[in-house]
Amino acid sequence: MSWKADPMTPPDAPEPAPVLTGLRSELAGSRTGDACTRAQSLDLLRQLAVGRLIHTEDALPAVTPTCYVLDSADAVVIPLPAGSRLATSLENAVVGFQADLLDGQTRRGWTVLVIGRSHLLTEPARLADLHQHGPHPWGHSDAHSYLRIDPELVTGTRLGA
Repeated sequence: MSWKADPMTPPDAPEPAPVLTGLRSELAGSRTGDACTRAQSLDLLRQLAVGRLIHTEDALPAVTPTCYVLDSADAVVIPLPAGSRLATSLENAVVGFQADLLDGQTRRGWTVLVIGRSHLLTEPARLADLHQHGPHPWGHSDAHSYLRIDPELVTGTRLGA
């Protein structure tokens, strides 16, 4: 980036930081890989069962590993164990979800990020189906409730392709 200093700026002054505009496209361009379409990204997510819920906890960034499935509307569905504070703190919150498959040997793989609003599932028939067929939380505890993330922004990248 070239810039022209005003006459009052000392000649050894550092270049000013660029204004952050179009952050999403700026970040996407910083990855080395090929961008995936929304459909391709969702297909990649269907290959795995474990990802990371990205949210805030006590006003700080938090990342929680979790099991998941995509439902018929391409929403991410996450089980929440009994006593989870996430059930109440994430209702109608904007959250992220990321999953990836990376090979350290070949330096190839993919990563997908979903951003959207989260909602607690409350429909009895849907809950019964999820309790029976999963996803199930880590460990041996049963899911007490389920969080659904409606995908508003879906970005995927194939790395090292």
